[in-house]
Amino acid sequence: MNVNKHLEGSRKLVDGALGKYLSSKEKAYRTIYKAMRYSVLAGGKRIRPILVIESTKACGGSIKDAMPTACAVEMIHAYSLIHDDLPSMDNDDFRRGRPTCHKVFGEANAILAGDALIPLALNILSKEMAPKRAVAAIGELSDAIGTKGMVGGQVLDLEYKNKKKGLATLIFINRLKTSRLFEASAKLGAIAAGAGQKKIDAMGRFGLYFGTSYQIIDDILDKDDYAKAFGVEKARRDSEALMKKAINSLDIFGKNADTLREIAAYFLKRKS
Repeated sequence: MNVNKHLEGSRKLVDGALGKYLSSKEKAYRTIYKAMRYSVLAGGKRIRPILVIESTKACGGSIKDAMPTACAVEMIHAYSLIHDDLPSMDNDDFRRGRPTCHKVFGEANAILAGDALIPLALNILSKEMAPKRAVAAIGELSDAIGTKGMVGGQVLDLEYKNKKKGLATLIFINRLKTSRLFEASAKLGAIAAGAGQKKIDAMGRFGLYFGTSYQIIDDILDKDDYAKAFGVEKARRDSEALMKKAINSLDIFGKNADTLREIAAYFLKRKS
């Protein structure tokens, strides 16, 4: 399989679905939807929604089963980026090669655009999944982005901004801030397919190890955090060990998870 071509095809499918969810013809909502679309449709690898799609397929589901959940996850990811870029947080002027949301629409509208993406994501899950699956998906996603996930990780990251982080602290922050959403993405795919708990848990382990390795590789490429604190060689060894654990977590799925295995190997070798 040509992994790069496969990822590009999946990204286009996700972008098309996101565009439909983020359209509104009502004039009263024009500004907020413009800000939401500006940030969500700004590009990116779409790796989290792709994990949703591929984990759904590995559990016997279809792309149609996966797409609402995949889009909800990407909206949550976009909200986190909008808020991360704000002056009170990372104070970034550019994201993916163009001005950040608050630079284009103002700080207040950027905050509101991020805020609006959260209920929209949950609303999609509530309306487009079978009731029992929707309840499980909303519970998983809300847990992943709250105090035990992204928000908690961001708070800790701010607290340690000017402090030296030990290995355990850095791993814990990255676990909450980054890996938890990867874990949720893989589990949500299994939930969307109607998988049993063993397969949901196995996908969770895959997502967690994948996400942790992904973040370390990011740090290697950016010469930041993990690589800066512990050296590139250790960072590379650790990222490889974690990705191996991710791949081993897929044993329960047999050949159905071959695409996920190839994607994991592909991202381990990425250069950007």
